[in-house]
Amino acid sequence: MRGVDLFNSGHYWEAHEVWEAEWTPDRKGPDSGFYKGLIQVAAGCLHYRRHNRRGAVNKWRSGTDYIRPYLPAHRGIRLAPLVESVQGFLLAIQRDEWPDLVMPQIVQE
Repeated sequence: MRGVDLFNSGHYWEAHEVWEAEWTPDRKGPDSGFYKGLIQVAAGCLHYRRHNRRGAVNKWRSGTDYIRPYLPAHRGIRLAPLVESVQGFLLAIQRDEWPDLVMPQIVQE
């Protein structure tokens, strides 16, 4: 999956664009939340990289909310580890000091 490869190589904006193109025809379909979740998580990673705490928190929260109904895996992507990582990031980013996080890798089945 091209979006996963881009995400895993740190190209969050490009991954977001690929997933948005896949989501657009399916906006009201059964995979809508899946794609929205991936898009939001990628946007959160981009905000984190730019030291935008509020943007990262907002996008990571909404992204994991969209992904949860598809746990543990969907369309060949293991979502549970991604959600677990993001939950840890949400805790770490609440501290006063900016956390040094290693962005997650999306695992395909």
